[in-house]
Amino acid sequence: MSRQFKKLCEPITINGMELRNRTVLAPMSMGYTEGDDLMTQRVIDYYVRRAEGHTGLIIAGVTPVDKRGKPIAFMHSLWDDTFTAGWKRLADAVHAAGSKLAVQLMHGGLEGFPIMSKGQQLSPDGGVWKLIEELFYMHPDLEKSMFMTKKASVEELKDIVQKFVDAAIRAKTAGADAIEIQGSQGFLLQQMMSPHFNHRSDEYGGSLENRMRYVIEVIEAVRKAVGKDYPLLFRMVASEGIPDGLKLEETKIMAQMAEKAGADAIHITTGRGITVEGLNYMIPIAETGPAPIIDQVAEIKKGVSVPVIGVQSIRTPELAEEILEAGQADLIALGRTLIADPDWPLKAEEGRSEDIRQCIGCNQGCIDNLLTAFFADCLQNPEVGREAKYRLEKVAAPKDILVIGGGIAGMETAVVAAKRGHNVTICEKENTFGGQWNLAAIPLGKEQFKAVVNWRVHELEKMDNVKIELNKTVTPEYVKQLKPDIVVVATGSVHMMPPIAGFDKENVINIPDTLQGKAEIGDRVAVIGGGASGVETAHYLLDQGKKVAIVEMLPEIARDEKFARKVYILEQLSQKGAEIFTSSPVKKITEDNELIARSNGEDKSLGKYDTFVVAIGVRSENEITKYLEDIVPAVYEVGDAYENAANGFSAIQHGALIGRML
Repeated sequence: MSRQFKKLCEPITINGMELRNRTVLAPMSMGYTEGDDLMTQRVIDYYVRRAEGHTGLIIAGVTPVDKRGKPIAFMHSLWDDTFTAGWKRLADAVHAAGSKLAVQLMHGGLEGFPIMSKGQQLSPDGGVWKLIEELFYMHPDLEKSMFMTKKASVEELKDIVQKFVDAAIRAKTAGADAIEIQGSQGFLLQQMMSPHFNHRSDEYGGSLENRMRYVIEVIEAVRKAVGKDYPLLFRMVASEGIPDGLKLEETKIMAQMAEKAGADAIHITTGRGITVEGLNYMIPIAETGPAPIIDQVAEIKKGVSVPVIGVQSIRTPELAEEILEAGQADLIALGRTLIADPDWPLKAEEGRSEDIRQCIGCNQGCIDNLLTAFFADCLQNPEVGREAKYRLEKVAAPKDILVIGGGIAGMETAVVAAKRGHNVTICEKENTFGGQWNLAAIPLGKEQFKAVVNWRVHELEKMDNVKIELNKTVTPEYVKQLKPDIVVVATGSVHMMPPIAGFDKENVINIPDTLQGKAEIGDRVAVIGGGASGVETAHYLLDQGKKVAIVEMLPEIARDEKFARKVYILEQLSQKGAEIFTSSPVKKITEDNELIARSNGEDKSLGKYDTFVVAIGVRSENEITKYLEDIVPAVYEVGDAYENAANGFSAIQHGALIGRML
C-alpha cells in the first residue's frame, strides 16, 4: 500500500458496501453492446479490466430504464427481464476481480434515441434535441423530425418512475452492489430539475421544490423497492454553465433534498448534456485544466452528511490525494482517466504514478468516436474495447526488430513489440522522441498532450530488451550491419509547400518553424490552409498577440477537426478576432506581400501580411523503404510513413496493431 497516496487507497463504506479504495469508474456509455443491447463479452471485458486494475467501485452506465429513453445506440439496458442474465454475468465477473458494481439507471427524455422510440420520446416541455443539427453533417440520413419529443403527461412521468423501480429490482436481483440514479448529463431527471429545460406549469415546474419533486419521487420509490440497507447513489450537476440553467446556490439545496429522500452518496458533475455550448463544460478538454469543478463539489459536500464523489479531469494520484486530504470530496470518479489506463488505481497503490498512462483530454476516441461510430476508443490506449483481443502475450520466438523513427507511431510499435518479448532497436534522427506530435503540445493549455510522448519514452527506457538510438540517421548500410529480422519504417511526414508564385519568399514558413520559434513572425499573419493543423496554429498565433487571417479553399474551415475540439476551436477563433476567408484558393503572394486568392470567379486581394504560414497538409516520408525491401525479410510502414498520411489517433492505433502482428 502506498504511503504517498494513503487517503486515496483507504477503504470506505457506503451504506454497508465496503470499497477497497476511494476510486470509482465514472459511468460512461461505451457502445460495446450488440443487437438488442444485451450484455456482451466485450462489455464485460471492459469493466473487468478496470476491476483488475483495483478500481474500488465500477459504475456501469449509462443504462436506460425505458426503450424510449435510450440516448444513443448500443447501450446496455435494463428495461425488461431479458437483460437480467447478462447483468448477472457482469456482476459475477466484477466481483471475481475484487471490485463492487453499481448500475446507473437513466432516462434520456429530450435526448431519447429516435429509432428506438419511433418519434415518441418524452421530455418536460417537448421540443428537439439541439445537438441533432450538429450531427447532420456526420449522419446525413438523419431527419430532424425524427428527434421531436412530446411533453410528458403526469401519468407518463409516473410510469417512468415505475420503470426506474423495475430496473432497480432487476439490477439488485442480478447481483449489483448498488444503484446510481442519473440526474445529470442533460437526461430526463436533470431536465426536470433545470429551469432551462423545464417550463411546466403543473406540480413539476416553476419553483425549486416543484422542479425537484419528480427526482424525489424517483429516489423515494427506488429506495422503498430496494430496501433501506441497499446502497443508492444520486448523480447530479453542480451547475449547468448557462445563464438560465441550474446554479450552485440551487444545487446545494437539491443535494440536501436528495439525501433526505434516501440517497446514500452524491456524485457531482457539471454541464447540461451533449450540446454545442455544453460539451466541453461537461467533458472538459485539455485547455480546461485539471479538476475544473472541484470547488463546486466541495461546496455541495459542505451541506450533506453522506459521501460525495468528485469527478472531471482528475488525472493523477497526486491531485486525487490532495482533493481527498483537503476534504473536497470523499471518493474520486475517474472516467476517461481509466479508459486511458485501467491500472491507474493499482499503480497508485504501488506508488508507481510515473507508470500511469494519462488521459490528455483530447476527446478524440471517447467522445468523437462515440458520436460518429457509436463506440468509444482512446488515443492513448488502443486496447480499450479490445481488452481480450489486445492482451499482450509473450512470443515463443523473439525477433530482432529495428524501428526507424521515434514519433508516436514508431514508439507505440516499439513498446508493444518489446512487451511481447522481441528485441527492439529504435532510432530517431533528432535528439528527442515525439516527432510531429511535439508540435501539438506547444500551444497554451495543451501541455497535457506531452503525456503521449512521455509515457512511451518511459516505457521504452525501463525495458532491458530495448536499445534507444537518438541523433541516429538510419542508412541501408546501418541496416545491413544490424541484420534485423524486421524493419518498421516510422519516418513520419514532411509539410508540403505548393508550387504557387511567391511561396518561395523568406516570410513564407511552415507550421513546425512557426510553433518551434524558428522563424521571425510579424504582426499580421495569414495562415494558408484551414484544416485542423491550420486552425490550431492560427489559435496559437492569436494567443501570441498576432492579427490572424485563415484562408481556406473549401467552403468551411476545420472540416477535419474532431467534433469535441471543433466546438472549442471555432469559438476561440471567433472570440479572439480571427479573420476567415473560405472558398478562396490562393493564387499568389505578390512582391509587396499582398495575398491574392480566387473568390466568386475572380482574383482579388485579401490584404497585405507580414508573414504567411502554409498549412496545407503533409506527405509521407518513406523513401528508405524501397532500399530495405531487398535487405531484410520484412518491412512495415506505420503512421505518417504509411501510404496515406495519418493523424495522431490513427498513428497510434496503427502502431498498436503492427506491434501485435510482428
